[in-house]
Amino acid sequence: MTRVFDQFWDAIDAVYQSYNRASWARAGFPEGDPRAPAPGRWTGPDAERRRPDLTRRLLDRLGRPDYGAPSVLVAGSKGKGSTARMIAGILQAHGLRVGLFTGPHLLHPMERITINGIPLPEEDFVRWMNEIGPLIQEIDREIRSDEYIAPVGIYLAVALCAFREAGTDIDVLECGRGARFDDVAQVRARWAAVTPVMEEHLKELGPTLADVAWHKAGAIRPGVRASFAGRQNPEVAALLRGEAKALGVPLRILGRDFCVDEAKITSQGLWTAITTPGGRRIETTLPGVGGFQADNAALAAAVAENILQDESWRGRGAPWSEARAAEGLRKAVHPGRCQILSRRPLILVDGAVTGASAAQIRELLERWRVRVVTVGAVPCDKDYPGVYRELAAVSDGLVLTRAGNGYFTYPGEREAMARRWYARVATAPNLKEALRVAGMWLKKTRGTPAGAGVSRRTGMAAGANVHVQRVELPVGLGGRHEKEHPGERGILLVGAQPFVAEVLSFLTECPQHGSMINDSRAKDSPGGGGRGDAR
Repeated sequence: MTRVFDQFWDAIDAVYQSYNRASWARAGFPEGDPRAPAPGRWTGPDAERRRPDLTRRLLDRLGRPDYGAPSVLVAGSKGKGSTARMIAGILQAHGLRVGLFTGPHLLHPMERITINGIPLPEEDFVRWMNEIGPLIQEIDREIRSDEYIAPVGIYLAVALCAFREAGTDIDVLECGRGARFDDVAQVRARWAAVTPVMEEHLKELGPTLADVAWHKAGAIRPGVRASFAGRQNPEVAALLRGEAKALGVPLRILGRDFCVDEAKITSQGLWTAITTPGGRRIETTLPGVGGFQADNAALAAAVAENILQDESWRGRGAPWSEARAAEGLRKAVHPGRCQILSRRPLILVDGAVTGASAAQIRELLERWRVRVVTVGAVPCDKDYPGVYRELAAVSDGLVLTRAGNGYFTYPGEREAMARRWYARVATAPNLKEALRVAGMWLKKTRGTPAGAGVSRRTGMAAGANVHVQRVELPVGLGGRHEKEHPGERGILLVGAQPFVAEVLSFLTECPQHGSMINDSRAKDSPGGGGRGDAR
């Protein structure tokens, strides 16, 4: 009998059912065996363990919802979520109805699926899962016990059905860690964008940067009309050019075909001027403060310009306008991406997990002439040596901790390694204790504002939460006051996505529900989830 879902979290559980079954089968337990351990995180080459064709099979049986509105694929290592939001923002500012699919989520699963910026209502998700559920079960019966329909593929199927029902004009879809064997890349797309590619997920995509780039280049697929790439390592750029040439797809690259003319921190955020492939100049202030957001904006504008020049848009939306593009970029919100959560003391959170990303944060703090206590939760499969090494130059100490959801493992030697670069290193078992230690160190450091400390909502800027629309820089930072208050101190929190979600939940008191988990019943745990691979 087909299962019928009445409750939202029951429907979310069903998203992970196939994955859980396969995980238990691999461990030697039948489904539902009470002795079975919590489903673990699977590692290994994506080319061997993933079955994106099952997502394609599901979409085909749903009547190919991806064949309606045209779509954009966004892949890459850094900035793909921000770039996807910016593309959607520009198109929406031109009057188009835009479906946006991103992931993983930070605080609530429906962050993944939005229409013109509004998350899909829980009741709609339940309704679609009731319709899709029988097809999922049908496909699940057709595969081996150790194979599964990826949770992200099921989320994608719901999203595309919801977009089709809502009559979206265009859909912007963020890929997972790869692209060539990614479920999201199974859709029929007209445009593709590849943000900067770095050494990451080497067990799944590696072992070399060239291997990672080959996976990401899979976003450039047959049927794509135009492709775009952010600033790339020369080896990566050459590989992307080869992929595009082999498929006969035009490729435009940041720094060669379009550019960032200027970028500077102001009291309102990051002011930037960019020139599109069509020679149009856009000036705007971005809500983020990381310099890399200017590159993301340039890539998003290049993609959106090409989309809006397409003849098929005649009669829908407004014609291209630099002012509308600037408005769309200005309104795009990127929670957890170089986000300021407090002004006094300065509390900054970012998902930096590579040395290159950490270098951008270091450069920002050096420009502000700010020193920080760094709280880090960078797991084993990320570039934790590179992150901690880069941030040492602006840090008065490092507190090592972990995300509470158990999704990642953390290197046992990280404290000894960190002592090469930091005079003061501590290890804390959880975020709450890490913030206590960081706050204690901060108070003992000269230059800290009187009474500054860290607690939930203590010192939070008015209205600061995961949905903050406008960045307020710390007092004395940015614009003409940038050099008037040297020696300011603060706290920098860096780590993988589950840790960023936990930080936002803890400091803003917004509930966190199962970020990157494969068992939503863990949503009530202190860390907001259990082990798993929701992408």
